[in-house]
Amino acid sequence: MRRFHTAYTFGCIALAAFTLQGCVSRTENLDNLNVITKPYSLHFADTAGLIYSTYDGQRFITFSNTNGIAVDALMTSGKNVLMRTQNGTNVFVSESDGDNTTFNVTFTDVNPAAFGPTMMINLPGYYDSAGKKYDRIYIAAGNGHGMAYQDYNGHLDSAWLYPRDTDLGALGTNKVTSFTRLESGAVIAFDNATRKMWIKPDYVTAWTSVAAAGLPAPGDNMFIIAQKNDILAVVQMGGTDYGVYRSTNQGATFSKLPSIMLAGNEIKDITAAAVPFGKVLVVCTRDNGIWRLSGQGVWEPSSVGLRYGTRVYAIAAKDNVFKGDRKGEYVFVGTSDGLYRSDDLGQTWVRLDVISVKPIFTALY
Repeated sequence: MRRFHTAYTFGCIALAAFTLQGCVSRTENLDNLNVITKPYSLHFADTAGLIYSTYDGQRFITFSNTNGIAVDALMTSGKNVLMRTQNGTNVFVSESDGDNTTFNVTFTDVNPAAFGPTMMINLPGYYDSAGKKYDRIYIAAGNGHGMAYQDYNGHLDSAWLYPRDTDLGALGTNKVTSFTRLESGAVIAFDNATRKMWIKPDYVTAWTSVAAAGLPAPGDNMFIIAQKNDILAVVQMGGTDYGVYRSTNQGATFSKLPSIMLAGNEIKDITAAAVPFGKVLVVCTRDNGIWRLSGQGVWEPSSVGLRYGTRVYAIAAKDNVFKGDRKGEYVFVGTSDGLYRSDDLGQTWVRLDVISVKPIFTALY
């Protein structure tokens, strides 16, 4: 079985000691860890294949590497960390979130056409028909009906299963590439190659195919995310098609959102998108910064704090719960200039001083 070992090169031992002394400038709401009752957990990876974690935005730990291969999908489930290396067909798991600092293969059948972080999804609080609570993982698969699942946090000794639901189509006809979950609890699966979509309302109900009218024809890469109970289909890095499409009826029909415009030109280089805490759509681009869709349906540039020329590759939202049940909501982006955090839902950004081998972060979770 293939194993990846903890990286102690490039001064990682010194790194851990240095960061634990608080090398990062402290910011509002984050300078007294004693008031936090539930910290967030952020994991991110650089182009050298090193994986980092932080629970407070101040202290950073380098707990594993991938033998120099960049990570393009990163996820946690329970206490486990799962990742896929760039263009790979295996998913690896590190059990116990850094206490076990090796990654081992847990799944070997990733759909080669799947891309980006939405090719696997963790569903915490997924209840079965008997009322037992699970963390179910779905992964885009190359065989079966295009997806596989497991209810045991990616555990090495637990089998991955393929849904037998005939509503997913004949075996081998569909290759799911993207997943999202609505506020209602419904899970949505999407196939970029055919622009087909399926919905699973709850644990026990079968998958149902959805026509997904209004999306552009297959061609450029497209992935899905959710804004409460709306589905957003995002064209990645542009091409013939570009932009973001919204469905308010669980994927039955989509309509295109206004184009992002800069100096009279339409922006087509979207790299990542998210709806932090269901509140506002934030889109990242490679060469044109970060944009937010206002309540009036207007795209607003939101790159204040980013250094000029910074390319943005990934986005994730995390929250802390403080004493008195006050919440701190933070948005992070991985860029060509390191890791940035926003405390105001992506309007302004502060660079975090992560000491890394290559400060180009392309995967966040």
